[in-house]
Amino acid sequence: MGMLSTPVIRGVREIGPYQVLEDLGPAPFGMAYLAADTRSDRTSILKVIPASRPGSWQEAASWEILLAETEALGRIYHRGLPALLEVAEYDGSLLVAFAETEGRSLHDLLAQGERPDRATLIDWGGQLLEILAEAHAEGILHRHIAEDEVVLAPEGHLVLTGFGLTQLVFDPLLTLPPEQLAGELYTVQSDLYAVGSLLRRLTFAGSLRSQGGLGVRDPLFRVLARATSQEPSARYASAAEMAEALREAVRTDGSSGVRPRTSPPLPAEEGRLEVFPGAPRPVAAAPARPQSDAGERDHRRALLLLAATLLLMVFVLATGWFLLNQDGSPTPAGAHAVPGQSTPTASSSR
Repeated sequence: MGMLSTPVIRGVREIGPYQVLEDLGPAPFGMAYLAADTRSDRTSILKVIPASRPGSWQEAASWEILLAETEALGRIYHRGLPALLEVAEYDGSLLVAFAETEGRSLHDLLAQGERPDRATLIDWGGQLLEILAEAHAEGILHRHIAEDEVVLAPEGHLVLTGFGLTQLVFDPLLTLPPEQLAGELYTVQSDLYAVGSLLRRLTFAGSLRSQGGLGVRDPLFRVLARATSQEPSARYASAAEMAEALREAVRTDGSSGVRPRTSPPLPAEEGRLEVFPGAPRPVAAAPARPQSDAGERDHRRALLLLAATLLLMVFVLATGWFLLNQDGSPTPAGAHAVPGQSTPTASSSR
């Protein structure tokens, strides 16, 4: 989970029916331990909250609401939620035991240099919204979704930790919704704002940053923009609605905002099939010409130049023939002599 821990000798310290295996350090409202339940020898995360509860850390709900939401976790069975094992009281302290989550948090993944691509980002967002939909249906809000609260399990799915009083990590990366900063009531739309903010941070931290981020025509950009609207009423009405918007983004090309073709083109030698609505069968288009468009244009210019050259040669020859006949041809028989011009005689004078 990426937390500081202090090893404790097994069996030396006991808290009620639990034997402390490892001290995981301070957590919101109390202390956290890795412990073994002596009744079942099952290992769990044990959170011990003292009766005094010295203050609250970014408390977004009353203690009674958080306790009721924690107990409600026991009614949810979802692979994206850590199983709640027990909520009990011992020596004036509240004990909250839940299953240990295996895997690496998104914060650890990013620290180790791993970066999500667009498809992974959308998949993660869909998983988080599915988990939230289950929790919201039971009246449970999360209130502090951040990289440290999301764990990538070895099987490849996400686990969202930190509901109710099970929160273990002080979230330095937490982005609070505007309504919480204004002291207003935290709602379902506040959780959606947190998911949108998380996906935005992953976008700029991930491989999408090297590709210039999300284009303004990318539907994923529009989904995140709506989810992180400053006005809660402008956001999605539910996690299910936002998840459907993400699924629509999957079906749309991210660079152009246009739906991609679902059928792959045929090889060039077989021709491309164009299917038209109402056509009884696909019609094969004519094979492409071997010449490119640029080659055809050059060929046409060459033919025009040759034609112009031939026309020019014909014009020059016709002009020369015409001038030659005008200058050197004899006067036709019966033609009258021009006055003042000498006419050659038939015989020379002796």
